[in-house]
Amino acid sequence: MSEQLRSPERQQIAARRAVDPTRSPDRSHVLIVDDHALSRRLYAGYCDLFDHTSEVVAGGAEALEALRRERFHVVVMNVHMAEAGGVDTLRAIRALPAPAGETPVIGLTAVGRHHEAQRWLGAGLADVLAKPITAAKLYAALNTAVETGRDDPARSWAPTN
Repeated sequence: MSEQLRSPERQQIAARRAVDPTRSPDRSHVLIVDDHALSRRLYAGYCDLFDHTSEVVAGGAEALEALRRERFHVVVMNVHMAEAGGVDTLRAIRALPAPAGETPVIGLTAVGRHHEAQRWLGAGLADVLAKPITAAKLYAALNTAVETGRDDPARSWAPTN
């Protein structure tokens, strides 16, 4: 992994692991959900760069199938998909039994309006990133979502009321 992409959060995590070698490895398994093939390839390429594994799917129904059959550390999902909206897909994910229903979901949007991002966060997204998505932005969001889940396994990503 490139040292240039090692964020301060990542350095702190590495230091904690040096003290406690029983902690989970940094490698995460990421589900990428986007209806644009080029975006899926780009985000999967970023995951490879970060030494994460990934699976890509084109829509909400495929995402639910993937979450039912295997464990992911985080979901990266376009919130404006043609087939099903991101919020509808997020609700369906949250309805799945644990641990799938508790998987952190990072929303991606081409619409960078603050009020919409707040609405999506209130619906249960772990983070919202405005496109264009850079490697650095995705790297930081993945690390935050995955480490929060590892440090606090009881944390619920369910929507707030």
